[in-house]
Amino acid sequence: MKRLIAPIALAIALALTGCAGTDTTPTGAADSKPVEEAPQAPDLAGGQVESLPFNASGLLGGTAQPTFPDGEPGEVSVVQVGPLDKDSGTLIFAFRNNTSDGISHVDWSSTARSGGSIVATGSSQGTTPSQVQPGEVGLAYIYFDNSAAVPDDSEYEFTASTSPVDTSSYNTAPFKVTEANLVGEAIVGSAINETGAEATGPYSVSIYCFDGDNLLSQSGTYAEQDDDIADGGTVTFSANLYGDACPTFALGVGGYFS
Repeated sequence: MKRLIAPIALAIALALTGCAGTDTTPTGAADSKPVEEAPQAPDLAGGQVESLPFNASGLLGGTAQPTFPDGEPGEVSVVQVGPLDKDSGTLIFAFRNNTSDGISHVDWSSTARSGGSIVATGSSQGTTPSQVQPGEVGLAYIYFDNSAAVPDDSEYEFTASTSPVDTSSYNTAPFKVTEANLVGEAIVGSAINETGAEATGPYSVSIYCFDGDNLLSQSGTYAEQDDDIADGGTVTFSANLYGDACPTFALGVGGYFS
């Protein structure tokens, strides 16, 4: 389990690009089926997407209700960077999908610069929720292998690569959290597959703790089940916080389409 404890001051440089690996246009592959429609943000003048409240899709469980900036129009852009945990090597952040299409299998890469020089590079380990509709906010973290050597004054640059929302094999499958209860030092609960298609494990359980609107820490585990789960099937989980402070939290569960 990776977890973050205390915030540190970070300078943020957002450099999000429409790289060649980014694809937010449905492929129409023969083995793809449309996912049940989620709440959509209306397009505003000039094609701008309206920002939606946190967890507008209703996929996440928990008590957090943070408010985030609108982000860059027409892009998948980072809207908040949390603290870097130099022990676990993780940098947590929030992003908003301001494109006109839902995105899934969102992969982030990042560089840390200090004094104009690159001091670390890293990549994400999945997002929460694992599909993000237009106008919605997602949560993620970057893993830096040499985080202990990253200076506190580092600036971070981010690049996103995405896939279209569909049920093609091994695309990310978001489950809807139906219970998330804090019991002692653990969050226990369940989630249901309402994607309209069969999913396969492992089923990740991602917890993001907040202090008001601010990201505080991240931790994760896996559901007890790891076999195929049909549409309408459920998984259960227990995630220990190990005494870490978590004033409010948002929790997501996801697997992959079979």
